[in-house]
Amino acid sequence: MNIEVTPLSPTFGAEVRGVDLNDHLSDTTLQNLGHYYREYRVLLFRGQDLSTDSYVSFARHWGTPRIDVFTEKNVPGYGELMQVGNVGPILSQTTQRNSASFWHTDCAAEKNPDSCTMLYCIKAPHTGGETFLADMQAAYCGLPAELRSKADQLEVRHCYSGTQPIVGGRETWEGRLEPYDEETELNLPKPTLRSLVREHSLTGNKGLYSPAGSICDVMNMDRTEADRLIRRIKLHAISQPYTYGHKYARGDLLMWDNTATMHCAGRVGMVEQAGARLLYRVSPLGLPSMSKVSGLGT
Repeated sequence: MNIEVTPLSPTFGAEVRGVDLNDHLSDTTLQNLGHYYREYRVLLFRGQDLSTDSYVSFARHWGTPRIDVFTEKNVPGYGELMQVGNVGPILSQTTQRNSASFWHTDCAAEKNPDSCTMLYCIKAPHTGGETFLADMQAAYCGLPAELRSKADQLEVRHCYSGTQPIVGGRETWEGRLEPYDEETELNLPKPTLRSLVREHSLTGNKGLYSPAGSICDVMNMDRTEADRLIRRIKLHAISQPYTYGHKYARGDLLMWDNTATMHCAGRVGMVEQAGARLLYRVSPLGLPSMSKVSGLGT
């Protein structure tokens, strides 16, 4: 198998060509993909024609898929797959189709922050609905020295987005979430304390960890100062040098390392205005489940 890799941006992300994810992937191919995943943090596979089973099978190489509490969005028969977009009675609601239109990190409130997110495009709109990603390792390296020194010392508490006021707030263009009902909130992850700067579990490279979207408290800092500092770090992290925006085409599979990136969904209108947007999302948790993918010990 002849794999070609083309960078998507100056600091992170790569398009991978020459791989049909429907195929049985050899150990060598999986190990190569694991290497590219560690190096680029975001991988794009275009022109895939995946069966649902093939998609789930590929995802399981990277970890055990997370089962979300929002079962009304599941792909029928697949508890690990969530539908996102603007198709159907639930997703056509503004708060649902644009519920990820703010900068955040998936699974930030989970006990184990290591996770991957994959989106497979079934239908692509002609307007809006992009996924924007930000490189948290490059953003950390690019912080002014005094700000990087402060970030190195910060411990923050992450909560599930929408359950508590977020430190640093949201920009006017970012989406708003409706409050969850009491029963749903009881099933969501509890707030988790972690460092704002973390070493990557596989590479050891330092990066910011989720400086937007889920921080509900900064330890040993009053709220006014915390809001000001976290928003400054956030705006730095999502500035142009560190971001990549992906416009979907049918058959695209986009995957990213949540411990080294943040992301934001571009807003999309109803089907009548924007065209249909439908993606299947899966979030493998933990480190890649096979040594031949993660490259551990190689």
